[in-house]
Amino acid sequence: MNASKLHHYVPQFHLRRFADEGGRLWAWDKQTDRVFPTSPGGIAAETQFYRLTQYEVDGHDPLTMEKQLSDMEGEVSLITDQWLGWLPDMAPLDKLPIPRISRWIVARFLAVQVLRTLDTRELLSAMVELDRGEPVDEREARELHTELVWDRRVVRSLTKRFSRSIWIFARNDSATPFITSDNPVSFRSPDNRQWLRSIALVSGAYLVFALSPHVVLYCHPRVGPFRKLSKFNNRVSPVVVDDGMVESENSGQVFMASRFVLSNRATFDAERAFAPTIGTDTYAPPPP
Repeated sequence: MNASKLHHYVPQFHLRRFADEGGRLWAWDKQTDRVFPTSPGGIAAETQFYRLTQYEVDGHDPLTMEKQLSDMEGEVSLITDQWLGWLPDMAPLDKLPIPRISRWIVARFLAVQVLRTLDTRELLSAMVELDRGEPVDEREARELHTELVWDRRVVRSLTKRFSRSIWIFARNDSATPFITSDNPVSFRSPDNRQWLRSIALVSGAYLVFALSPHVVLYCHPRVGPFRKLSKFNNRVSPVVVDDGMVESENSGQVFMASRFVLSNRATFDAERAFAPTIGTDTYAPPPP
């Protein structure tokens, strides 16, 4: 075993889709305002991030979680590659043939992706520190986090929520690509006015996940105003996506990112403009 092995908290297959023609991934560090080229293998990862130190002492394989995540990613990569192969030739309102098992596998992937990131680890550690009034060290933070990712009840609850949602695929033919980040699954309030982190506490929030620079998946809960979207389930959106709409969805990646916003191009002007407005109503649409 390589003790320096990097464990990705955003899968490399996802990151590769956002690389440029030369295989480079462009990163904007929103903490330092630095833009630099990297590779899908060199970012959104930390050494032994999922190492199960709490079970290692009893002789169990400490890389079990990393291996399980890798197996899941392989399945999801194959399924979504097929979708991305079909979508360019589909007309608005065409329906993707998504078997129930494929829907469950992708919904589970989205659930785990929400839980597995550095952002979740940091939020979980901060909550524990606040509760007991003393800091959490690196090892305890890892163990708290891996226990959460491995909690079947939590994963199953989120998986059922996403699987039962209304899935709509929007195609982006504009000049502006969708981007991703080191925390790529974002959530928006039902009124579209806010990006949200604490999804478990927000009823009616919907999921936004860019599958590539050209396709975004929306998962709308079957509640409230979203019920009327049921007729679009598994279909290509009839909405023509323009540059402004893409920039609006990309702002969710700026909001969600722990640190790195990622793209197939080196320009992050819109993202830089949005970042200082987080926590304000500058870009919120007018209330209904």
